[in-house]
Amino acid sequence: MVNDIKIYFIIISVAISILTPVILIIYCYKRFRISFKVLATGVLIFVVFALILESLLHQFVFKYTDILKYPYVYAIYGACAAAVFEEFGRLIGFKILLKKYREWKDGLSYGLGHGGAEAVIIGGISNINNLVYSYMIKSGSLDALKAKLPAAAVQQIKSSIINTPSYMFLLSGFERLFAFTIQIALSILVFYSVKNSKIKYFIYALLLHFATDIFSALYQSKVVKSIFAVEAIVFILALFSFVFVLNSKKISRETS
Repeated sequence: MVNDIKIYFIIISVAISILTPVILIIYCYKRFRISFKVLATGVLIFVVFALILESLLHQFVFKYTDILKYPYVYAIYGACAAAVFEEFGRLIGFKILLKKYREWKDGLSYGLGHGGAEAVIIGGISNINNLVYSYMIKSGSLDALKAKLPAAAVQQIKSSIINTPSYMFLLSGFERLFAFTIQIALSILVFYSVKNSKIKYFIYALLLHFATDIFSALYQSKVVKSIFAVEAIVFILALFSFVFVLNSKKISRETS
C-alpha cells in the first residue's frame, strides 16, 4: 500500500518543484528587477513549443511509425525533438517577441519563466496528482473514481502509485531542480547567441539540451537500467550549468 514515507517524499518533490522557481523569481526581481514580460514569454514559449507542438509531433510519430520498437532510435529521437523544439522556441522568443530586451537579466528572466513553467507543470502538478491519489488509496476512497473513470484506468493509477518505489518520487523533485538550473543556462546561451549574432552559443544550447535528455530517454527505453546513474549525469550537467549561470553576467560583458 502507500506508506507515510512515500507521501512525505511526494510532498518534498511538490515543494521543490513549485517553491524553488517562486522563491528564485522573487529574489531575482528584488535583486535585478527582472522583466515579467520576458518571464511570461519564457512560460509561453515552453507551453507552445514543448507541451503543444512537440507533443503533436510525438503523437504523429508514435502513431505512424514503429519507433518504439527501436530503443536507441527512440532515445535519440526524443532527445533531438526536445532540444530542437525548445531551443528554436527560445530563438524565436528572443528574435521576434523580445527584440528590445538585450540585457543579461533578460536571459535570466526568460530562463526563470521557461524553466519555472516546466518545474511547476511537470514536477509540481503531476506530483500533486500523485499526492491526491496516494491519500485516496490510503483512505480506500480511490475506488469511488470508478463511477467517473473506466475501472482499468483507476487500477492503472493505483498500480502506478503503489508499485513505484518511494525514492522515485523524491528523485523526481531533485530532477526538476536539476532541469530548472539547466533551463536557465540554456536560456542565457540562446540569449548570447541572439544578442551577439554568434551561432556557436545556440549550438552549445542544442548540445547541452540533447546531452541532458538523451540519458533519461535511454532509461525510459530500458537501455540504461540505473536511474541513479542517469540522475548523477544530469546532476553533473546541472552543476556545470549552475557555475555558468553564476558567471554569465561577467561573460555577457566580455562578449558584448
